[in-house]
Amino acid sequence: MPFKPSRHVFAAIAIVAVAAGLAAVYVTERGAVESGGRCASAVPLAAALRTFATGDFSALLPADAPADFSSLVLHTPDGGERRVSDLAGQTLVVNMWATWCVPCRTEMPHLQALQEKRGRADFSVVALNVDVGGRDKPTRFLSDIGATSLVDLRDPEMRAFNELKSKGLVLGLPTTFIVNRDGCALASLAGPAKWDSPDALALIEAAIKLD
Repeated sequence: MPFKPSRHVFAAIAIVAVAAGLAAVYVTERGAVESGGRCASAVPLAAALRTFATGDFSALLPADAPADFSSLVLHTPDGGERRVSDLAGQTLVVNMWATWCVPCRTEMPHLQALQEKRGRADFSVVALNVDVGGRDKPTRFLSDIGATSLVDLRDPEMRAFNELKSKGLVLGLPTTFIVNRDGCALASLAGPAKWDSPDALALIEAAIKLD
């Protein structure tokens, strides 16, 4: 005798189907946030940086789905708003740091040296501070170590940090992103690095030429 599913079985199947459909929508929309729109064309640019994930930069993670950083709202030391899109036309090294982060303190002089060696109209190092306290602490720190050539931006309420964290793009500090001149994050590196080393300069030059 052929099996005839009851109404309860049909209801259970319907629930599973709806749940599966919602999951598919979630996955699709999450992917669109990270790789859709204006940064979709940056996928091959990010892939081209894989050859530089060696030596001190073996932890470099080229993005499978470059995220669009252009609309991130950041702040200047005096409290004014600034977006990454304001720096359009430059390849950027965007370093997220805090004064309480010991590896960040070790890394910062190397970022300053990178800016001194390579900072030009087509490239800048952005020091993105995420201290929640007052504005003076990061300013004093950068001044004390002589890191005054960096583009000094702030995320005092950690909104940008939490937005990137929610997408799995940053887990801790320091985290550094290589962002192309269109505001697309091509690669990231978790942890400190010697950003003024020959390997780092080769990586930066490659990223600039890709643009």
